[in-house]
Amino acid sequence: MATTKYKIKSKSNPKLKYPLPSEEITSYYFNLTPAMLEKIMEIRNWIYELSFADEKIGEIAECLKWGEPSFLTPKTKSGSTIRMAKVNELEFALYFNCKTTIAKEIAIEFPEWNCDGKRALYFSVSQKISKSKLTICLKKALLYHKRKTDTAGF
Repeated sequence: MATTKYKIKSKSNPKLKYPLPSEEITSYYFNLTPAMLEKIMEIRNWIYELSFADEKIGEIAECLKWGEPSFLTPKTKSGSTIRMAKVNELEFALYFNCKTTIAKEIAIEFPEWNCDGKRALYFSVSQKISKSKLTICLKKALLYHKRKTDTAGF
């Protein structure tokens, strides 16, 4: 499938560093409020940056799961799915597989964040998100299976 670059229109005009893979995903993003779109695109960029910076993560596949953008590591199989979704007009969430320990780890490491400890990390569209902290969280998911196998032999 050919990849097309789409222009994102919002007040602050967030840059689309990585092409959107399909019309369905594009449609999801363009139905978000400008403020939410900006935050989600920023996090999306961080996910791709991590994949390019760490060969253990490898290539990211972006698809829709439950009708929402999801990020997987199909080649390395190092990670657990990260799903981003609108909760309401003022809040969105990053969802992790509830059968993993990812959300619990995030809740313990970053108690100041709104994490349910089971599957979701919630953000307000007005919230300033620390790239350094969220990158740690994203890596927990993108390297989840790799982390489990690296410690299994100890």
